[in-house]
Amino acid sequence: MKFDLIIRRLGVTLAVAIVLISVIALFSEDAAGLLFLPSWGALFFGWPYLSRKLNFNFPKPPANGRPANIGRLAVTFWLAAVLAVGIMRSLDPDVGWIAFMPAWLGLYYGWSYLDRKLSLNRKRGLAWALGALLALVAVSSIVMAPIALSFWRAEKASDSIHVGMTVPEVLPSVKDCDLFQATSNYPYNRNSDGDNIPSVHLSWGKEGAYRTYDYGTQQFVELTAAQAIDRLHIKLHDSYQWSFHYIYVNMTPMHVSFAVVFGPDGRVAEVKPVHGWD
Repeated sequence: MKFDLIIRRLGVTLAVAIVLISVIALFSEDAAGLLFLPSWGALFFGWPYLSRKLNFNFPKPPANGRPANIGRLAVTFWLAAVLAVGIMRSLDPDVGWIAFMPAWLGLYYGWSYLDRKLSLNRKRGLAWALGALLALVAVSSIVMAPIALSFWRAEKASDSIHVGMTVPEVLPSVKDCDLFQATSNYPYNRNSDGDNIPSVHLSWGKEGAYRTYDYGTQQFVELTAAQAIDRLHIKLHDSYQWSFHYIYVNMTPMHVSFAVVFGPDGRVAEVKPVHGWD
């Protein structure tokens, strides 16, 4: 199969997958997140079968039969990556990732129009050199962009917390982290069961509710903000130093995190710097 046709099919099946997942998300956001990549893959590889069954032939290969322009692929990939990162930082990380592929396809196939308008064909030698350079940047951005985004999210969250804040003020102020754990220096028997360890893992469910694993019932339970705070006091114990750990994960092995330390008086004593770790 020609590479150009693969790119076209990727774009078409991505659009169809987004529509299907959007419908599923109306009923279950968790199911939509799990099914997105499998559904896209199934549509991509099953597209020839669907084309025969439904009697249509779309997308069609380029009429001139020329192979994909590698320089154009590199340049438009880099431009789409920059656009996606901009959307991630200004709007929403999930929207940015979804926007990347449509933006790349739009730039790639709209390049001929830009080429005519900007007379880029007069500078093909420079374009090839620039394309090679940008290709290297694009490849490196695949790794660096997710890490940079995680640092930006963590620093933005860290800046919202300051010394002197109380637990009820801090807890709802940061909800965009991927993992959250609260611990304390309360002494405990390390050989005891998990329910006695002064540690609480929380996540955020639907409509702002908190979720945690209950060792007694051995299942996840949803909590209101007040119930989550009560659980923290019960598990971590008052008059001891507490720490909130915020962790951001991405497609690379590097995680990004920061910690908030509460003194025995229940107020923030220190906000530790954002750092990356494997």
